[in-house]
Amino acid sequence: MSQPSGATPFLNSVCPGYTTLDDNVHYQLQELPKNCREIPWPISTTSSTLKLDSSYLNVARPPLNRNESTTYVSLPYHVTDLFDKIVKNSEKGQEGYMHIGANINPLIHDPFKIIGLNPGCMTRIINLNKSKNPFADNKTLSFNKLKNKLFVKNDSLQDLHNGPFKILHSKSYGTASKLLVSTHVNVLNVFALNRNSEFMNVKKSKNSVQGDSESPTPQTERLIEDPILRIQFKEDAIITSVSTFELNDEPIIVLGFHSGELVIIKLNESKYQIFDALKTTEHSLEVGAVTTIEVIRHPNYEFLIVAGFSNGEVIILNPYGDPENNYTKTIIDKDVSATYFKKFDLSPLGKIDNSFLLGHFRVSHKPITAISSTLPINKPLQSPESQPLVLAIGSADGFVRFIDFIFTFDFNYGDKKHVIVTDILSNYFNTGITDIEFSPDFKFFCVVGKGDLIEVFKMSYYNVNGLLTKKPARRSRSGTVNSVNSGNGSTTGATTITEPRLTNSRNTKEVYPPLIKDIRVVGRFKGHTNMVKCIKFMPDKVNSSVYKLVSCGYDGKTIVWEFDYKALPKVKKLHPKPTNPPREGRSKTAHERKPHLLSPSPLRRRKPQHTRNRSLDEGANTA
Repeated sequence: MSQPSGATPFLNSVCPGYTTLDDNVHYQLQELPKNCREIPWPISTTSSTLKLDSSYLNVARPPLNRNESTTYVSLPYHVTDLFDKIVKNSEKGQEGYMHIGANINPLIHDPFKIIGLNPGCMTRIINLNKSKNPFADNKTLSFNKLKNKLFVKNDSLQDLHNGPFKILHSKSYGTASKLLVSTHVNVLNVFALNRNSEFMNVKKSKNSVQGDSESPTPQTERLIEDPILRIQFKEDAIITSVSTFELNDEPIIVLGFHSGELVIIKLNESKYQIFDALKTTEHSLEVGAVTTIEVIRHPNYEFLIVAGFSNGEVIILNPYGDPENNYTKTIIDKDVSATYFKKFDLSPLGKIDNSFLLGHFRVSHKPITAISSTLPINKPLQSPESQPLVLAIGSADGFVRFIDFIFTFDFNYGDKKHVIVTDILSNYFNTGITDIEFSPDFKFFCVVGKGDLIEVFKMSYYNVNGLLTKKPARRSRSGTVNSVNSGNGSTTGATTITEPRLTNSRNTKEVYPPLIKDIRVVGRFKGHTNMVKCIKFMPDKVNSSVYKLVSCGYDGKTIVWEFDYKALPKVKKLHPKPTNPPREGRSKTAHERKPHLLSPSPLRRRKPQHTRNRSLDEGANTA
């Protein structure tokens, strides 16, 4: 690959230098930042260090297609660095700073439509556990349920090698300990990693590469990373979201596309499945790109896929269900917080639905940007009385909506009934949400958005079983659950759960899962100088009261946070004004002269930051 003679190819395209799909090549960094060469890894369980590698893998991308954004395209370091060198040595470099794609007409309509959510290259890692016990991954399910789920084949799965896409590479991952899944535009790559996270299939190219024409150098060889699986989808397809996990020793990849399609790939079985019931056509004015995917567990299903779309809609899929070929989106019900196209019952004692599409609803008019749950796929289910069934949905409108699956029992929600959106909160700046995350113990909840703050909320739950065992004459401190149901013993909106045992005896016990009682902000962390992209909790088993967070922002920083909830200063609250004004002639105290804090958030100047829904009270009145 020879160096271009001028900057014109860079200025006339937002994606310069990509004419064909190239190999995945390892590039060397010329200079490493001094503050990033080696730093101690801030986790108490290890004494390791974090070191920046001197090379990086460039995941190749195909040429710009007709559906891709012509405004924002992610470019690798070797392309931008080459452009900077050309500009520095050119005459036009004296005129001022030059940008790639500067000659593109800014008035041309962007075909991607949701340019703020342009995904670029997305990467996930699957840790291969390779456990030999098929029942170790889901210990809370009964033997009969688990047996039926593990050994029943889904007829809708098809052979991966006969799919409507090109398989460029395919082989077994052998002794790999990890799988690196990376997508770019319409290409899926799966790389094999060893236990030390090193690439296992590095090879030297047979064709050498000619050096720079201005400084002739001997021919050098490229280091190419050979993927174990490489798939190129349709030319006009764009992968907009990806999720990966392992279940029962089966690595699974879920891809979402800008057209609204979802593709499920099982690597060991070499099978795939497509969901395209919500696929949008080219002439459709409504954008239906898949913007986020979350895979969750459920007591009644093997696993469920929750996908959010750019039009504010959310779907829930059961991959082991029967696909519906004639599904049409029709409004069947609505309430103050959601519009329902297909209702679902995901309460623990709800009837198991064999449909592929379980639920379809809309909770926002802006794109869904993040989904998190208290039912993570990488963690076994807890006992029924301590397992919340909560789904959190973040949107570009700045709000996070909490859905409790308990209130979906018997489809008893909608207009003039219960509501399933039990809580709504906003981030500090009331701007777009970029990521949300529950702590592993579900006691805390993090929200990041277009602002530079990281907000941590304390989650408190009702112990419904404890409240119901209190004597009816005893006054309930909560005034919500126990006071409503102590008189007649009924629990509207909550459902009884059969406690599963790995035995054949029918030992049943009426227990109730926790319900959200309150969501209160306990801390705001400021360290980024630009919007925060994602946030994750880090496991640390040495001190259970100390939580660690890792945040990544558009400022190029990765920050590790550590906080102890008991040591955090309390967030200031609004102090009520004194009822009796001070007497004339008395000087004001320092506290009176100090301006009062009107609100911890600009949103609360118009409405409360967090308000509980009246679903429990309304349910009691209708019982």
